Amino acid sequence: MNPDQIVIAQRIDDAGLAAVRRLAGPAAVTVVPMFDAASRLDAGLAARCRILFADGVPANLADLTDLRWLQLSSAGYEHVAGQGLGERVIVTNASGVNDVPIAEWCLAMMLVFERDVRGLFDMQRRHAWERLPRFQSELRGRHLGIIGYGSIGRTVAQLASAFGLTISVMTRAPIGPRAGHYAVPGSSDIAGALPQRRYTFDEREEFLGQLDYLALTIPIAPGTRSLIGERELRALPAHAVVLNPSRGHLIDEAALLRALTEGWIGGAALDTHFAYPLPPGHPLWDMPNAVLTPHISGSTGSRMFLPRLWELFAHNLAAWLRGDALLNVIGASDLR
Repeated sequence: MNPDQIVIAQRIDDAGLAAVRRLAGPAAVTVVPMFDAASRLDAGLAARCRILFADGVPANLADLTDLRWLQLSSAGYEHVAGQGLGERVIVTNASGVNDVPIAEWCLAMMLVFERDVRGLFDMQRRHAWERLPRFQSELRGRHLGIIGYGSIGRTVAQLASAFGLTISVMTRAPIGPRAGHYAVPGSSDIAGALPQRRYTFDEREEFLGQLDYLALTIPIAPGTRSLIGERELRALPAHAVVLNPSRGHLIDEAALLRALTEGWIGGAALDTHFAYPLPPGHPLWDMPNAVLTPHISGSTGSRMFLPRLWELFAHNLAAWLRGDALLNVIGASDLR
């Protein structure tokens, strides 16, 4: 038995798979169809699997008695929490792989609201010629607040700063240089130097009250569910726009619906939702100050997603074989 039997249940990038085979040797690598939480891995293979590269874990996780490292293909890891992995298995996520397209989505949504792009499209459909002030604004000088300053938040800040936005962040811990995480070269504020100021969660009213845009770039966890509720939405200026490319349940749904209908805030751009798919009768669909996208900000269908994901896995596999630290390790306490 190979001591590092690798099982891959992931979309294939030919160059990436070739790199993995070169590192580990073809006999050590087994590719199986992608599975979901209801699927079972072949019992014999499950017993030999030491490294698993997949979207999650199979239903017969208990049979993977030799599993020592799980490489996820998503930045989110809540779907594998609470299964005892942190006690015996190193879990790494794909943080950094999706950061550039998510940051670009945030910039696109800010431009949609800042220049009223939807109004311009409507004007074109009406064959109208309306050189209105709302079509002629600019992002430079606007104030962007970011909650969470991990890999996504830092990439949003890097891109937004190039547009001349002022950046403030709200985090639980101080920010500084970020090491031990995958990042597309040149895309991220790795040094943690871009925010004009960091606010604590106890300072949320002061933080929120000055913003033109608020981007949520934190994972869902017991402490972040419904983080943005009535208190936070009322603290924002009436023109402010909320951007949520992270998880729908970071926002209290009832409070958001009231905020949009009663004018507490200027609008919301939502890529993650309260139900999947969002039901056709959901009131958000018809709100003129809401922009909805179907969880595509991470662009997992883009030409760059798989090469970056496999680059991360190959980097981590090489580190594993050398006995070095891996990138994107999830703390055991976060997996409970």
